[in-house]
Amino acid sequence: MSKVLWIIGNGFDKNLGLKTGYRSFLLNKYFAPGETNEYRDELVRRLDTFDPKSQSDLWSDLERLLGEVSQYYEDDVDLFHETFEDIQRQLLEYVAQEAGRLPNEFPPAAIDEFRESLCLFSRRLEALDQIEAIPEVIPSENAWVSAISLNYTNSFDSLWNSAIHDEKLDSVANGAAVISFYPDHLLHLHGVVDSSGNGDSPIFGVSDQSQISSSLCSEDPDFIELWVKSERNASLLRNTKGQMMASLVSSANAICIYGCSLGLSDAYIWKIVGRRITTSATRLYIFDHELPDRRTGSFRRFQTRRKDLIDSFLKAAEIKEPDKETAIKHIVPVESSKIFKFDSLLKLGV
Repeated sequence: MSKVLWIIGNGFDKNLGLKTGYRSFLLNKYFAPGETNEYRDELVRRLDTFDPKSQSDLWSDLERLLGEVSQYYEDDVDLFHETFEDIQRQLLEYVAQEAGRLPNEFPPAAIDEFRESLCLFSRRLEALDQIEAIPEVIPSENAWVSAISLNYTNSFDSLWNSAIHDEKLDSVANGAAVISFYPDHLLHLHGVVDSSGNGDSPIFGVSDQSQISSSLCSEDPDFIELWVKSERNASLLRNTKGQMMASLVSSANAICIYGCSLGLSDAYIWKIVGRRITTSATRLYIFDHELPDRRTGSFRRFQTRRKDLIDSFLKAAEIKEPDKETAIKHIVPVESSKIFKFDSLLKLGV
């Protein structure tokens, strides 16, 4: 069977209408008018200058900040732990609050759009990309579909479960044959949050110790166990999510990244994806919301953004020069507007 793997980031929730980005968290929760917090004030003091309004909406930038700030807390490492555990607690509360705006049941049209985007995305690609994708994604045999969610919310899970009918995600005619897409694994690599803001095995941190600016902290096994993502999963939480993620990537015939910034704080994932696409025929589809529609004539902007996406992945995955040519041939940047078109299909609560 062919295997399709989706890696889902915060862009999926934002596409649903949830304000779950980093900047939204800062302005609506952490630095909300009237909010007081001694940890926050001390963090700002140690940073010297920090303007929440100038921050991006990418969670990877908060995780990058975590690594960079460690050098300013060498005099009180316990305070660092307390500060960022407080940030984690507050962001879980905020994400849970935003997730509460989702409907209890999704409209059938939204479920259909989710199902078709998940299983038949290749039919929405440009002509040549579609031709090259068909042998990998829609062969003459059935396919398994798996997903790795990097989000704390269960929005993707809810749509995934709603889309399963008669133990299938979808069945389509491919010539004289009927091809079925079966649901396989759905892995929350970084944990989840319930409706009360309580996290179940939440993961928040950097990809590896090289991203920790403090030499004192980067050599401390306890610090690494707390704030390096793979170490928290394996050493502190004692789960096998890292191995499960690697297994899903290594067996995929097609990998789709949606709503992810390709930030370095998730480099431990991108390195494994990079190895897969350079040692097999697996193609990597990067769905990006900043990639313009080339059909409108924005050719130069499309070309520039496409190159930036490929370069960002090559850097994050640490793909070396001998493998770059193979990797580039297997990376297909795609406008994210082609899939998960929920705009007119969902109405969120206030």
